[in-house]
Amino acid sequence: MNTDLEPPRVPPLTAAEHARMRNQLMDTARPAARRPARHWVAPVVGVAAVAAVVAGTLVVANRPSDDAGVAGTSTPQASPQAKVGVDLGAVPQRDVAKLITECQFPDEGGPAELVWSRHVRGISKDSTTMVAVARNTKPTTENPAKIKAGRKPGTGGAPSWAKLGYRYCMTRMPPAAKLGPVASVGRVGDEAWRTEPTPRRGLVALGGSNNDFTQDLHTLQAWAVYRALPSVATVEARYVLDGQPGPWTKGVVEGGFAYTEVQARGKFTVGEKLTTEVRAFDAQGKQIPVG
Repeated sequence: MNTDLEPPRVPPLTAAEHARMRNQLMDTARPAARRPARHWVAPVVGVAAVAAVVAGTLVVANRPSDDAGVAGTSTPQASPQAKVGVDLGAVPQRDVAKLITECQFPDEGGPAELVWSRHVRGISKDSTTMVAVARNTKPTTENPAKIKAGRKPGTGGAPSWAKLGYRYCMTRMPPAAKLGPVASVGRVGDEAWRTEPTPRRGLVALGGSNNDFTQDLHTLQAWAVYRALPSVATVEARYVLDGQPGPWTKGVVEGGFAYTEVQARGKFTVGEKLTTEVRAFDAQGKQIPVG
């Protein structure tokens, strides 16, 4: 037997076969540690998408419109919607005497002592408002004749729940007929005045109104005065009308007190009221519970 047989002849490889074999050899020789890099592309995108959803959930959950007064860490000091502010600074000196007069009830000895005051925007474009917290300096003795005749609001002395003599008051300038009510005064209850703001209740309401309107009934207004925690730097409010919220409006924080005010435009009826949502922030933009 002849063992010196020659191997069968192999036909030469084409250029395409050479390229295919070369690519197979290169894939085999490539280090295995580099291969997973492509496999992480999809998971990384997935994690980013989940993070965006979580962040979005947090923003929604911490909006005061959903849960007013719940502290949050991702809410800015002033929301993008709070483009309108109400603060006009201190009450002009020429108007202080008028404001003091408006802060008195009928038959009070007076004059009232202003504890806090502020000049703010008006209920109409051509008006402004002065708002204050004041105290009666000369308590009035009860008049038995008026009690028998049926004491009218604000006469015959302070009621038993407001013996400290504190009150909130406002007056509109100028006192034009188209503004509707041009001044008001209300008593601050002794319990409310003695209640101190806390980190869990940054604002203590002293009084206000949620149904002021212009004479033509085209503007409905709500406003309120509060004692404020020292850490409160910003307050914002918005109305909710027929289930629809209005824009956030920046109020006033000054001297341990705060003031919020919102206005809705439309066609209203006498006695209609505005529901108001309020939120507060510290100087770093962290939301403070308002109680």
